[in-house]
Amino acid sequence: MILDEIPEHRHERLLHRLAIHLRLDSGTEPNREQVLALLVARSESSCPIGATGTAPAEREAVLGDDGRYHLRIGDRLHCLPRPNRGHRQECSWWSDGDAYRVQPPRGVPREKGRFGSHRVRWTVTLTDVVIDPALVPKAQRCPVREVLGEWPTYVGLGSRTRKIRGALIEAFGTACMTCRSRIGVFIDHDSATMRVRGLLCRHCNTWLEMCPHPSGCPWGDYLNDPPAAPLKLTYPK
Repeated sequence: MILDEIPEHRHERLLHRLAIHLRLDSGTEPNREQVLALLVARSESSCPIGATGTAPAEREAVLGDDGRYHLRIGDRLHCLPRPNRGHRQECSWWSDGDAYRVQPPRGVPREKGRFGSHRVRWTVTLTDVVIDPALVPKAQRCPVREVLGEWPTYVGLGSRTRKIRGALIEAFGTACMTCRSRIGVFIDHDSATMRVRGLLCRHCNTWLEMCPHPSGCPWGDYLNDPPAAPLKLTYPK
């Protein structure tokens, strides 16, 4: 059985994630046999890690005349999907009749099944103020890319993870420690022991616990032997 080949410390979390996946997909509570069948099916294909091995481009935060900091890679503004098209952000909301999932503009009635959206466009002129993206508070970041996990974890004044992120970057660099092709923005840790395991991109941080492979997969190898374990760092939150 594939579960017998996976290190024991991964069993409970993997089965829990697979059960959640089945529950969301079917709307019913899955049994153990269904979960194990999904485990076997997933083990027969590779994990969706994406391209690996290409180091991500370094980025810097540049203050714009809109009062927000924007990510710049080389001479390109990373938060613009197309050059010279301006910034664009869309906020969507819906209601089940009792509450809103996302708060709509003032005056919108609360009706069951109601859905709406509001789109905003604006232009930005960059200033000469350039700082480390990790030092920019969330409220001052351009929202276009911030929600996509393109910004690193905040490590400015008052941040309890500042020293941890610094130690990880000093030891391993800024790239995600599994795919190595995207910037590492999340400090990954074991939720049971609170031991820091590494620095991950948004994609890998979201999906690596679903890895069904005993070894030979970047996600599985990372979970079996976390690279940051020798540093003995404890996550503070």
